[in-house]
Amino acid sequence: MLQFYSNFLVYLGISMMLRILSLSEAFILPPESHKIDCEFFNETNCTEKGDCATKVEHCETESDKLSDCYVLWSIDKVTGEVHIKMKGCFTQIDDCNQTECVTNYTRSGNYYFCCCRGSMCNTDQRWEPPTTEATTPVPKAKTPEDNDLIYIIICSVILAVLIIITGIGLFLYRRRKQAHFNEIPTNEAEVNSSSPLLSNRPIQLLELKASGRFGDVWQAKLHNQDVAVKIFRMQEKESWNTELEIYKLPRMHHPNILEFLGHEKHKDKMQPEFWLISAYQHNGSLCDYLKSHTISYSELSKIAKTMACGLAHLHEEIPATDTEGLKPSIAHRDFKSKNVLLKADLTACIADFGLAMIFEPGKSCGDTHGQVGTRRYMAPEVLEGAINFNRDAFLKIDVYACGLVLWEMVSRCDAVEPPAEYLLPFEAELGQGPTLEEVQENVVMKKLRPQILNSWRSHSGISNICDTMEECWDHDAEARLSSSCVMERFSQLNKYALTQLLIENNINSVDARDTSSCL
Repeated sequence: MLQFYSNFLVYLGISMMLRILSLSEAFILPPESHKIDCEFFNETNCTEKGDCATKVEHCETESDKLSDCYVLWSIDKVTGEVHIKMKGCFTQIDDCNQTECVTNYTRSGNYYFCCCRGSMCNTDQRWEPPTTEATTPVPKAKTPEDNDLIYIIICSVILAVLIIITGIGLFLYRRRKQAHFNEIPTNEAEVNSSSPLLSNRPIQLLELKASGRFGDVWQAKLHNQDVAVKIFRMQEKESWNTELEIYKLPRMHHPNILEFLGHEKHKDKMQPEFWLISAYQHNGSLCDYLKSHTISYSELSKIAKTMACGLAHLHEEIPATDTEGLKPSIAHRDFKSKNVLLKADLTACIADFGLAMIFEPGKSCGDTHGQVGTRRYMAPEVLEGAINFNRDAFLKIDVYACGLVLWEMVSRCDAVEPPAEYLLPFEAELGQGPTLEEVQENVVMKKLRPQILNSWRSHSGISNICDTMEECWDHDAEARLSSSCVMERFSQLNKYALTQLLIENNINSVDARDTSSCL
């Protein structure tokens, strides 16, 4: 009898899941047609820059994910007043399958978050508390049908007891069966309880700074120190595991790699959360900094050199020693200005390793998906699906994207003339949200690259940077510079700039060393 009910419940569960999946497919739009606009607002821009207007954002679809709209807001517990924190485009997650921005879940810090599918669907938002139905018995005269009702109730109780017994039996059976597989390793990283920095909880979340594909980034306090907390949702747990694996590798502590402090799992909530805690950089990402600041030539050189140092260290394979293990070569696979952070002194550090790939010596790349990352930063071979699945090929993809980031920096340098407003790579040519087909046609077929202005060539230092960026984004992957050569270029460039300064001030200059083979 127990086996009969077990089979029945399994069959019933599978049938319901298939029905749900068949219904959900009807509401999923094909990616080719999903190009939408969303209302955009950022409270930080309002408070810090006075830009309090609500705008329209054209959503850019990343990789094979769709774009939706979202709203993050808080509600004053005393007055009930709604305070909008952020609005904008949001990369598709499974929960964003509704046409209205509605939620019944309260996030950390009394914040509310909703997402929806459809142009401008985030114009309004609301929170609906979970409803519970209460029934009040209504007395009525006894009828001949009461006996039948009592019989039905008794049968229902018996059936419920049988179902409970069946459930307990299944639980015990599966628990016994699971004992045979306890030695099979999992990809899940264990909570690090030995980290002295995180030994005394809790971490105090202060302000949401960004919300993206892999989760939310918060500014937080830990022992009176500002830290950044990246919170991954359950569906992005694999990216959390990947980043954690990268940070735990030997010799990943480097001035131009984001400093990792610890990690936590929070499974006591309605939706499990996975945290990465790192050093907080008040200047934010290079992309956000360039939007609101121009940079001098010396700042350009500093950011470029330290960014190149971080990328070269990431790519480098460092042999093991008696005291430290081997540091394998790592490809970032989503290198862009959003993933380069700026410290207080404008030193760059590289972050966000959710798509990174580790190359262990003597091991193949395995079965991996080559077309990942952000569309406008994808190299030609990625866009046309012609990647050689080896280490050097993946590293050259990072170098291509590095060339585009160098262009972003030069476009905001005021050394020659007042720069134009900040634009993403190819934004002038293809707009804010180009489709994959548009990027493929222009980058692969037409070999289009961002425009290098003639005025940039009038400055010797910037002209050298332009030469470097062109060799980084070469259409032929094998002809591109290595990240170590890019780093060497900028090291020599800084020495050249210092020598020129000494000559201009009539001071005896030191002899410059011979340039390396990278020049």
